Amino acid sequence: MNRSTVFRVLFIACLAAYPFIILFGLNHLPPGFFGIALLILLAMRFGILLPSERPVLLPMLMVFISYALVAAISANQTMLLYYPAVVNFTLCGVFLNSLRIGDPLLLRILRARNWPLSEHAPKYLYRLTGVWAGFFVLNGLISIWSSTQSLEVWTFYNGFLSYCLVALLVGVEYLYRRYYKRQMGVSSS
Repeated sequence: MNRSTVFRVLFIACLAAYPFIILFGLNHLPPGFFGIALLILLAMRFGILLPSERPVLLPMLMVFISYALVAAISANQTMLLYYPAVVNFTLCGVFLNSLRIGDPLLLRILRARNWPLSEHAPKYLYRLTGVWAGFFVLNGLISIWSSTQSLEVWTFYNGFLSYCLVALLVGVEYLYRRYYKRQMGVSSS
């Protein structure tokens, strides 16, 4: 495994653990520290963007870096709690924008990976992209709500339950896709 891959894995792990880092870290360090740490982590991710990732990830990273900068400057605990909502609303925007301009994001991803697609795939993926956009809005709204609750509730939702909901959506979509393919007479290969 090269350094870039190792860093990508660590980056994802750090972001997934973000709610727990905030929960336990705020007992020992000021909020501004976490804004700066997030800013550094995002800036490092910016440094290893692949050319193929730039069209989608660069605008998202710019939003996240801007947010982290504001969180670092404000040194406000509540600002740190909005990060999961910012991520969800940004993802929603990316998914919705892909529906407006060109092919839906999920279709682009599958084509970039050279996956075989049936004639029904573009319509299905267009709708699925919309479903994910809707999910990100709801998840972002619940994340904002959770930030008005105790830090433990916020951590439970953003560090565990929201990931369970993602897994549930992936599982339900997988089952529905199998059903849809059977209805359309498409092989499951």
